[in-house]
Amino acid sequence: MSKPLHPATVHFPIAFLFLGFGLDIIYQAGDRIPANVSQHLPNAADLTRASYYLILLGLISAVPAVITGLQQNILMIVKQGMYETDGKTIKTKVKAAISHAVVIDISLALTAYAWYARRTQLLAGVIPTKLNIALPYAPEAWVVGAEVAALAIMSFGANIGGSLTYNYGVGFSSLSAAVNKKKQ
Repeated sequence: MSKPLHPATVHFPIAFLFLGFGLDIIYQAGDRIPANVSQHLPNAADLTRASYYLILLGLISAVPAVITGLQQNILMIVKQGMYETDGKTIKTKVKAAISHAVVIDISLALTAYAWYARRTQLLAGVIPTKLNIALPYAPEAWVVGAEVAALAIMSFGANIGGSLTYNYGVGFSSLSAAVNKKKQ
């Protein structure tokens, strides 16, 4: 396949995770949200159930994004080399690609840990309540804190990924390569 798949696969985990984290933040902020806003939100049980499954979908959909990103990084290093012409200095875009991968992996590991802790609580039958309403999918405050940290880390990693694409042209094929391919 001539086009890189990584740019097409990153949008789903980002969307699912951001939405899931956002719903948990809304749940945690519940009492501090003005009544005229909170009356238009789903109830706490629906918010927490939706966030639980959105985060799961985000983690599952991150697998192809990680695999295709690794594949694209390896291909970039094989084709263009890892070092500058002096043979000692690692290319800036290679450093950025490795940083992007590490930062995103940290974010995903933190998210997976927080989701697993939440799942363990659910399977153990520990059902938190809020205003005497049973909320089996409700995250503890520390889980939401971990999700906020994962969100910040993921945003930083996504910014590095955007820089790779738009500043270094990673994932773009040149026009001359497309013209040469068309001639063949």
